[in-house]
Amino acid sequence: MARTSDDKALVQDLPKGRLQVTHAFPLLPTFDALSYFTLTGTVNLRDALESYVHDVTPLQYDDPTAPKTGDADVVVIRLRAYRAAYAPDSSDAPDGRTHITLDPYQFVEQQASKDNFFFNDLVCDNATHLPLHVAFAGADGLKFAVDYGTVDGTWVVQHAHYEQTQFAPLRAARVHAVVDAAFSDFTFPADPPDPRLAP
Repeated sequence: MARTSDDKALVQDLPKGRLQVTHAFPLLPTFDALSYFTLTGTVNLRDALESYVHDVTPLQYDDPTAPKTGDADVVVIRLRAYRAAYAPDSSDAPDGRTHITLDPYQFVEQQASKDNFFFNDLVCDNATHLPLHVAFAGADGLKFAVDYGTVDGTWVVQHAHYEQTQFAPLRAARVHAVVDAAFSDFTFPADPPDPRLAP
């Protein structure tokens, strides 16, 4: 159970683990992967694992000189950080899917820290213009992917996958962490289902 306004959640470790008030694990089902955000993940040799996103700021493409309308389109002829291409299965059919692959330029990767990761795959529904799949890649085998669907008219995360290898100093040891989360049985109650999530 999660309160989406501030990412306060009740998380139960299965099958009979602790129940704690913390961040939604591994992310809120309303998380927008097309945004600036910080992904925090910790794992250790005792199998303690925590993952959450925070500081989410949606991407903005405002043109202050353009008249304000109800619709907004973005036309891009060049991306500053990426080499973009349509994937072979991409379609511009009204009931199809637009599939774009993104490859960061080498100079962008060289200037980034080892904790940075980059867009590498984007699939959008042509009818709704909403993303269906957003994927990222980074150093040390980092992979982060989010799949979306619509439930009761609400665009929500239906699946998230995260994995990365973390190394001890001098790479003397390593831990490979995988988080694979499936979201289902959504409800959107007007009142909090637990008093600990009351505002």
